[in-house]
Amino acid sequence: MQKYPIAVCGGASGSLYVVNLEEEKVIAKTTGVHDGQVSKEQQAGRPSINTAKQAMEKLYGRLDGGGVIAVQLHDDIIASSGREGGVKLSRITKYENDMHTGDSLEDIVDGDLVPLGSIHELHKTIATSLKFDSNGNLWCGCYDGTIRTYNMSDTSTAQFPSQKPLFQSDFTDSVLDIDLCEDLNLGVAATADGGAALFDMSTGQFFAGMMLFDGFACRSVAVVKHASDQGYSVMAGGSDGTIHRLPLKFDQENELVDQDNPFDVLDTDDTTIKPKPHTGPVMSMASPSSGRFLSGGQDTSLKIWEFIETADDDNKEEQTDQNKLQTKCLYALTGYKLWLGSICTDGNRLVSDGGNENIIMRDFSIKGK
Repeated sequence: MQKYPIAVCGGASGSLYVVNLEEEKVIAKTTGVHDGQVSKEQQAGRPSINTAKQAMEKLYGRLDGGGVIAVQLHDDIIASSGREGGVKLSRITKYENDMHTGDSLEDIVDGDLVPLGSIHELHKTIATSLKFDSNGNLWCGCYDGTIRTYNMSDTSTAQFPSQKPLFQSDFTDSVLDIDLCEDLNLGVAATADGGAALFDMSTGQFFAGMMLFDGFACRSVAVVKHASDQGYSVMAGGSDGTIHRLPLKFDQENELVDQDNPFDVLDTDDTTIKPKPHTGPVMSMASPSSGRFLSGGQDTSLKIWEFIETADDDNKEEQTDQNKLQTKCLYALTGYKLWLGSICTDGNRLVSDGGNENIIMRDFSIKGK
């Protein structure tokens, strides 16, 4: 939500919408950008029907509401992916009859989405997760088990969008979600075989991972900064409703993670949050501020969590960060629909899908109160 009050979302029919959350108004939209369902006819150069169906099963289980898979906004550029495969790019512009002045997106009252093309190299796979970094690079987590990175910083050249990735890295199984932590220069990927995998953002290369879910997929991931000791943890949500916390070995002086042994856990540590956070797949996670994170589940709930310190155990010869911090649920927000699939926050507001043709925003700011 770097562009609040502007948000972009995908619809169940494959359409894209740009919304001003303050005004509660759609300011630009395009219909039919992506397929609403897996096509019954295989298109040349695209994922096969079976591959697309398998991908949707991994992502949504039996509760697939259809439509756009992933969407991200950077400046005035929208990147989106669908079940037909590939990534499409659009630009938000004003209609000529929009009399508002100014260059800010929130000045737009009546806008348009102009198609900029697609990344052809991704046509043969399904992009399951999209993230922009602060440099304008687009990170694409893919069902073929790769993460690919493209430079989207210059949208004025004839070569845009770039067809060759800056980085490409292979993982153990299909990538279902990614998160980026630029403070640590690392990213984390959720894989269908139940693992959480770390990669270096300066090279795009995988350097460590941990298998967490036996017989279930790792469905969502987030890197969360601690409030107490300025450390970091990887949160990993599974398709079984559980969430694991993996503290990172972080050198505060050098601001680096130990790539040879990055997880500050022992073999005997239980990394799962108790009690079980959700009764359905953990579809999305985000961190509003240091020491807190959100989880949204297919059990129609969104939960707000906080790390709390525990007393040191003098009887333990070796105490890891896993023993020093516990996770407490502060709030459980219910009433969402089964197809809740995405949540985001700017620290004051929680925005999610999961309504009947609505975006749901909960405003905890002073203004919102």
